[in-house]
Amino acid sequence: MSNIKYSIICCYYNEINVLKKKFVPLLNEIKNLPFSFEIFICDNNSNDGSKEFLREIETKQMNDVKFVYNEKNLGKGGSIKKCISLSKGEFIVIFDVDEYLIDDLIKADNFLNINKQTQFLVGSRVMHQKRFIYKKNYYGVRIMTMLINFLYKTKISDSAGATKIFKKEIYDGLSIATNGFNFEFEVLCKFAKKGYNVSEFPIEYFPRSIAEGKKLRAFKDGSLILWTILKNYF
Repeated sequence: MSNIKYSIICCYYNEINVLKKKFVPLLNEIKNLPFSFEIFICDNNSNDGSKEFLREIETKQMNDVKFVYNEKNLGKGGSIKKCISLSKGEFIVIFDVDEYLIDDLIKADNFLNINKQTQFLVGSRVMHQKRFIYKKNYYGVRIMTMLINFLYKTKISDSAGATKIFKKEIYDGLSIATNGFNFEFEVLCKFAKKGYNVSEFPIEYFPRSIAEGKKLRAFKDGSLILWTILKNYF
């Protein structure tokens, strides 16, 4: 039986600028995490040098860091699913190093140690701040969250927060069909629909613009997310 508490999954696609700026500091910071973990670094078949950058880092043979290279683009959800299939942690952690802080994972661990009934934890960007670049993104998040709260009887403020933590044992019993940005919403909705405890905690958020590499598109991806929320309810 594994004694790993968290399997942390970070996915990249054409993120060479982010990797050059933040990846080495990320590796230095994770060494100080006060809990057992493994971390998956997944490249989604990048063509901008990201893959080569990660392969060079990989040669340093760091403990607890596993590198995954997709031979074709599987989508963010598809990449996460692949990493989950390789993971051994009690909890799965979806984490984006580009817009969030490692310190928030320590806050999440403290929350879960106190609130042991929580099976799905969302990092909320709006509990104490509203730091969004695009108003359409903010209002889209609010509408999606209100719909999830209404349909699934949850009480969260930010269903789109990219820091999500959930029990692997429960996830393994679910059938997840999506492979895009809507993957996280499908998992959240299925946890909630089955009556598992969904909670949230406040996180820091430093949003990127589309020019800086942000890939989620409000209307296109928002429509898929809306369909996923409704489909899983009905």
